[in-house]
Amino acid sequence: MLKFQLLVLAIFLKFIAMAQLRNNDFNLSFSDTLNSIFVKKNPPFMYSVRINHQDDGLCCKMWRGTLYVIGYNITMVTYLLVAPEYISKWNKKEKLKLTSIKNQYHRSYTEAPVMDCDLWYINYIGHPYQGGFYYNTVRAQNATVWQSSLFCFGQSLLWEYGWEAGMEQPSIQDLITTPLLGIVVGELSHVATLKMSRNGFRWYEAAVVCLINPSFALNNGFRDKHSVKN
Repeated sequence: MLKFQLLVLAIFLKFIAMAQLRNNDFNLSFSDTLNSIFVKKNPPFMYSVRINHQDDGLCCKMWRGTLYVIGYNITMVTYLLVAPEYISKWNKKEKLKLTSIKNQYHRSYTEAPVMDCDLWYINYIGHPYQGGFYYNTVRAQNATVWQSSLFCFGQSLLWEYGWEAGMEQPSIQDLITTPLLGIVVGELSHVATLKMSRNGFRWYEAAVVCLINPSFALNNGFRDKHSVKN
């Protein structure tokens, strides 16, 4: 387990170093991005893009990002409550009792995290995607990589020790994959989004962005832009 954690950390640090070499201030401007690999030369783009709130202070960006995160977390908790127990691993007849929730919160803060038994795609696809959403709620407002990374770490801890702590013990895998892999997934989807957005989005690119980077779509949206040429 220690070797795995060190490997993930090494990959994460190498990723950040590469980002720094590519961009001294950790920000990608539209002039630095490329045309989408999905479109031909001079196509009629349907949507334009604009980074909203990029001139706001960091506190405003984090506050707005937190609102997006709250909406996401409410959706996830609702899904886990209605999902079959083989997915959530929650015995809802017992877990939803007030006494059980209070006792679990106490255990979460007084006992060490544990290795969970969640389905592999929950831990290694779902949680990195969740971390990527956290990351891009502020990155989509033109926050830096470091600011977005710290925000992602904080929200990942709040998920494990706040939102989920009353239902299950904090998970070692989730504490690693949500922030570390989430930052990598988040930055890759952010770069891909900016590349596609250089001259506006085709309809299928907008659909891809909604899937891989919903934070960007929430913050910036898509505006009509007909017959735009290079």
